[in-house]
Amino acid sequence: SQGNFGNWQQMVGDQTGDDVFSGQDTGAQNSQGMKSYLYSCQHCKQFNTYSLDETVNHCKTCTYMPRPNPFKCKYVCYMCDYGAYQVDPLRAHICVHSGEKPFRCSYCLFACARQSNLLVHIKGKHPHEISKI
Repeated sequence: SQGNFGNWQQMVGDQTGDDVFSGQDTGAQNSQGMKSYLYSCQHCKQFNTYSLDETVNHCKTCTYMPRPNPFKCKYVCYMCDYGAYQVDPLRAHICVHSGEKPFRCSYCLFACARQSNLLVHIKGKHPHEISKI
């Protein structure tokens, strides 16, 4: 039996299609940190911003990005040819390039780019905390 973990996992909202972050420190930090990340489109070479929201919008509209099937790939990554139909997988993918780790463990200093990786961490490292939820 999963006990309360299944309910907690559903509450948090697990994402699918995860890649484990490479572990390289790019120097980027989230909005609460000291550093900012400059998003620069490698396709058009004209778009630069510090805003993730503006970058995501650009990923939907840049005419220089390869879009072999625009009905399956509404969004293309500003940095590579990764494509996604929905915005959430693209946002998670962008963390691989920016080095951002927005998902932080409430019980230790662990941080990661994907919500599902945080769930795996908590289940493995802090199983006693799950039973309290």
